[in-house]
This record gives sequence, structure tokens and C-alpha cells, in this order.
Amino acid sequence: QPQTRQPARIDRAGSSDLGKVKRGFRAECTKAPEALWSVCATDMLTEAYRSWQLDTFSLAAATGNQPLSSLGMFLFRASGLVERFGLDPQCLATFFLVIEEGYDDAVSYHNRAHAASVMHAMHAVLNASDLAKRVAPALAWGDDAPRNEALLKMACLIAAAVHDYEHRGLSNDFLVNSADDRAMLYNDRHVNEHHHLAAAFAVLRRPECNFMAGLPAADARRVRGLVIELVLGSDMSVHSSVVDAFQCACGGAFGGATPGGATPSVAQEADEATFAPNTAEEALLFMKVVFKCCDLGHLTLDWDLHVRWVCRLEQEFFSQGDKEKELGFEHISFLMDREKQGALETQAGFYDFVVLPLFGALAGALPAARDLLARAAANRRRWAEIDGEPTAKAEAISALRARLGMPKNQ
Repeated sequence: QPQTRQPARIDRAGSSDLGKVKRGFRAECTKAPEALWSVCATDMLTEAYRSWQLDTFSLAAATGNQPLSSLGMFLFRASGLVERFGLDPQCLATFFLVIEEGYDDAVSYHNRAHAASVMHAMHAVLNASDLAKRVAPALAWGDDAPRNEALLKMACLIAAAVHDYEHRGLSNDFLVNSADDRAMLYNDRHVNEHHHLAAAFAVLRRPECNFMAGLPAADARRVRGLVIELVLGSDMSVHSSVVDAFQCACGGAFGGATPGGATPSVAQEADEATFAPNTAEEALLFMKVVFKCCDLGHLTLDWDLHVRWVCRLEQEFFSQGDKEKELGFEHISFLMDREKQGALETQAGFYDFVVLPLFGALAGALPAARDLLARAAANRRRWAEIDGEPTAKAEAISALRARLGMPKNQ
């Protein structure tokens, strides 16, 4: 077995500042009698602040099943957002807790641990790169560059927190084909994404949750607008159009799959990025691609954790397939029929046609993301080791399911 790669460290934040946040955060947790989670979780959060890797299942175990709210509060403090914008800490904490409760633990994949994982990935990209500095000017939000960059970071973290809020483990196609109330409400367009956004912003409007109440109206509109763009852009139905448009904006220079998981050559180019957005449209495309990579961030995690996420996604898919059979659907959705191949059997192709082109595009435009591309390519090579002779592949996949206690038929 290949040796486990150590998480890459991100050292843009000053250690003294982070230590101060850690001590303050630990003190707050000690004083709060209602806190469900152990103060030792601050060590995990502090390490995650400078790393590409975070096991949000372990974070959930260390925080009384509060991985999203604990991470959100820590990142908002450590990133200086609370202090810069004078945010009400109690309202911020309440907002995150209410959003967290909206993630159903019975949903295998689209749950609070996933939301926390996406939030951490978003933070890691921002913290390791000059992304905000390069994107914010193109958004034309005004002359206060540091403030605009901070607003962008805040919007990105909020978007990650709410992007699957109240997800029921059902795809947009299922909601449309079953004439679900949500599909009726949103006219069959981006049904899940529209609900996540509308429901989350309804939470934000509650007085006890509105941590942005003190922001100037223009800033609040900017944050809301970017959150909407990012979450709607996460719909896989627009994946190809977003990536193709980004490639076009970049002059077609970046991306491209390399069969078998070899890292595309773009990751070996010079350190200087060759793309910076010139218009608000290009800036939004850039941010959508970043957000999409973060939403698929488990594909870059260490092998065992990545496989655990794939197994959970497969279970969610199979659960939907079961519902489709109960409702008498003429065709069961791809990868959702327990009697056929599932997500585990098809990961190699998913990497080749979706993952590596996506992460290759980002790595070409944002050099700091090359480590993500390399990690995705490393996992693709692990899937290649499994993706061989049919009988051996079936045995290997069954072993993965059994090891994680997630059999195909249960």
C-alpha cells in the first residue's frame, strides 16, 4: 500500500494570531454551559486552519455532532471576519447552529459533515492563495480592496455552509419527476439549489440569526448576490457550461483529463498564474469553478476518507433508487439501482471525465490549487488499481463496502 500523504500545510496566517484565536475560542467553549463539544476540538480546528485536509466525521465526533457550526465560528474568528465587520458573535453562532440543524443526519451524503467539509475546502483555497485579491477588483465593489476581499471570503464561507441546507437526499430530477412541492414552487429549475438558498436566507432574516444586520445595505447585497451565484452554480446540470465558459475565458489554456490519473502538465507550469478576471462575469465564473471543486473536495482527501464519502454517496443514490422503484418510475436513475453498478464501480470514469478536467482548469488558473489536482490524480491511480479484471474488481469493491459497513444490499 502506498504511504499516506501528510496533509499539506498552509502558512499564510500568522501563528501568533491563530494561537490567540485558539485560546479565546477555547475560553468561550469552557464558559458556555450549553456547549456540547469538547474543548479538545480546538486543536483539530487549529490544525485544519492551515491544512488542505479535514476529517469532518472526526470533527463531528469531537463536537457533539456540531462540525459545521464549530468550524464556521472558528473560521469567522480566525479569518478576522467577526472583528472586521463587527459581527454579533451570538447571532453568528445561532445562525450556524440553526443551519446545521437543517441538515438531516439520516441523509448519508448531503449532511452537516459534507457542508463542513466544503466550507473547510473553500477556506483552504482562499487561505493558500491570492484568489480574493485577484477576483475582488473585477467584481467592482468599490475602492476599499481589503474590505471587498473580506466580503468575498465571508460570502464564500456562507455559501459553503448553506449550499445543501435541508437537502433530503433526492436529486433535482427525482423532485421534478415526482412532482414534488419544491419542484412545483421553483418551476423545475435548480430545485434543490433554489430551496437551499431561499430557506437559508429565511433563517438569516430572523433577528436572532441575522449576524449581518449591521452591514451596510450595499455590502449585504453583494454578499447575498455572490452566495446565490455560487450555490446555483453547484447544480451539476450546469457543470459543463460553467467549466466550458471558464475555459473560454482562460483562452482554453487550462484543464483536460489525463487517463489513468496522471497529473495534467499544466500543474508543472511556472508559478505565476496566467489568468486574472477582467470583468464581473469572468470573476463569477472563476469563483463558481472554485466552489465546484470544493463541493467535490472529498475527491482530493486521503484515500480512506475519500472512499468513505463515496460509499455514503452510493448509499444515498441507492436509497433514491429504492424510492423510484416504489413510485413505479419507468427508468431508475443512473447509479441508483442496487441491482446494477454503483458509484464505487464508476469512480475511475468520473475522475477522467469530470474531476480531472475540473481540477485541472482550476490548477492552471490558480497555482495554489495544484496540490488539490495532485491529490485527485493520486486517488484516481488508486481506483485504477481496482478497475481491472471484472471478478477481481467486484471482490475489491465488495471489500471496500464491507470494511465501511455499507453493503450494497441492506
